Formats: sequence, structure tokens, C-alpha cells
Amino acid sequence: MPKNGVEQRLARRLAIIDVLPTDAEGVRGLTVVQVMQRLRARFPAERRTFERDLSDLGAGVDGDGRLGLRAIARQSAEDRRVTEWFASAASKMPVFQSVTAADALIAAFASTELAPFLPREARAALDSQVAQVERKLGHLKLTGRHSQGMAFRDKIRRVPDGVPLLPSKVEPAHLQAVVDALMEDRMLRLVYRAAMASAAKSHDIYPIGLVIHDRSLRLLAIAKAEFERPSASMEIKHFLLHRIQELAITGPAPARTKIPTLDEAIASGALDMWNEGKIALHLRFADGDDAAVFARTLEETPLALDQLLFSNGAGQRELTATVSNTSSLRRMLRSMAREVRILAPDALKNDMRQFLVDSLTFHQGE
Repeated sequence: MPKNGVEQRLARRLAIIDVLPTDAEGVRGLTVVQVMQRLRARFPAERRTFERDLSDLGAGVDGDGRLGLRAIARQSAEDRRVTEWFASAASKMPVFQSVTAADALIAAFASTELAPFLPREARAALDSQVAQVERKLGHLKLTGRHSQGMAFRDKIRRVPDGVPLLPSKVEPAHLQAVVDALMEDRMLRLVYRAAMASAAKSHDIYPIGLVIHDRSLRLLAIAKAEFERPSASMEIKHFLLHRIQELAITGPAPARTKIPTLDEAIASGALDMWNEGKIALHLRFADGDDAAVFARTLEETPLALDQLLFSNGAGQRELTATVSNTSSLRRMLRSMAREVRILAPDALKNDMRQFLVDSLTFHQGE
């Protein structure tokens, strides 16, 4: 059979498996005629061709014997003279049922973005499905839509905010141990050196979740000693994975009735470094284009739900918002010291003044 015929047959049989319902109790299958009606626009073949396809798929023949496609024939419960067809559960891959340009994009995304954060068993399942998609793509004719889809992924980039720093280097074995512990609900023992610590320290922790925040992988966790305290008063810590020096999975987590979820941990401010609590921030913008751009940026991406941008009696733009007084907020305001003046609170205003004095003293020195 010519190559194009082989490809057409394989594509048609993939489509048949795609439209057939998965074999399950109480599910009705499709007859040959119903299969033809659903696929006629894409595959204008004769009934005998579809009958041969279903017969071969029923015998486990899928064109080249490697794709694992299987159809199941059964007598209709309503009319024993009618044969209904189903797809076996093994044929219906949960993510990639038939190969399209979208499937190729999903496979590329899953293998590059998702795979590093999966436990070993899930990674193996993902790799197997991505491999099946790649095999199918190798047997199908590369159409214009496939070409567009595969080229599309090279036209999208995720660029970090702010200064273009390179991401911190994380030991792959440490990341794998973390995701395995999260999957298996296990404790971790790690040796960790904080940025301001003179030496590394050992921690026994229960991992709550893993987040990507501020260009870094951070593990939110509860120390083992915290399990003796009421749930509401547990202290949630966060660890930067690139600062972990040693890491091992230990025993199961102690029995608890309530442990904070990842969403609860994030909402509690566990990711806010050096958080000094909520403040009523009041800013005044300077004149000039740079200040106008900064004001417009904050208008488009507000600091808080209650943020207000307004003009005062002198025609100057001001901002008020209730925000967390974190290191990230202070770094942002310091970087925009020429564009905004802090009017309140007094403690933050004095901190800015001292920062500017210290900066000037430093830069005037030899």
C-alpha cells in the first residue's frame, strides 16, 4: 500500500477510536453506520472500509502494531441483531486521544513545564503518553495545521518581571524528593542555610506545597515541633530550594485533624519576607513622564482592592491603599524614590529618608 494510504488508514483508525465511547457498564456503543456518519466529512470511505477497520481494531491491529489501539464489539442490549462498537479503556489515553496541533502543543508544554514538578510515577506516566503522541505524529502526514501548531510554541515566551536575573540553580534530586514527599504525604529532613545565617541548620518539616515565586522555587512547610500546637497558631515557614544543602524523605506525617492547605498558607502571608503587618499607604507622585508611567502602572495593576488614585487640590496625583509592609513593597518604593513621595505612614516615610541618606553617603565616598 502506498505510504499515503498507510497514513490515511492510521489517521482514520485513530479517529474511529476517538469517536467510539469507552467501554463501560451502561454505555451505548456505535454501529458501523453511526461511525461512518460521524467521520464521513473527514474520511469519505466506503462502508466496507470502515467494517474492515473495526474488524482489525477488534483484533488489536492498528496499522503497525505499536500504538495499542483496540476496539470491542458487543451485541446491542436493545436489539441483539445489531453490533455496537466501543473503544477499550487502554486505547483512550486520558490526555491525547488523537493527534492534532493542539496535542503537540500540550505535549511540548507538559514535558518542558510540568514534568519537573511531578513525582516519579506521574513523570513516568507523562513520559509514556508524550512518547505515544510523538510516535503518532511520526506516522501522520505533517499538515499545514500541524506545522503551524509546532511552530507556535517558538513564538511564546515567559519572561520574568523586573531585573532579568537568571533563575537560581536547584539540585534536581532535591526537587524530586520534595515532589515525592508531597505526593506520598511524608516528612522531610533538610539541611538549610538561610541568607543571613552564618551556618546551615537541620530542619524536620512537613511540606505543605511548592510554589514558584519571585523567580525562585519555594517550599512552604510546618516544622515537626509545630504539630504540638493548635492548628490556628501553627507557624508556616518557607524554604528556598536552591539554599537546601541536603534533603531526605523520612517517615509519615504525624496524625493531625487539621493542617493548613497551600492556599491557606499563601493567604496567611507565608511568602511575604519581613512582613511588618498591614499599613495605610499614602503616596504622592512627582511631575514628569516617569512618574506618570508609574502611576498608570499602579492603576492597571493595583496594590490592593481598596486602592484609590486621585488628584489633590493642587492637581497632584496621589494614591492610598491598605497593603502589607513587606520587603518587596519597600524595594519597589525605593526603586521609585524619584517618582513617588511617601506621605504615610510615618515609619515607612522615615525608613525611606534614612535609606536615601545612607545611599547618598555611600555614593559620595571613595
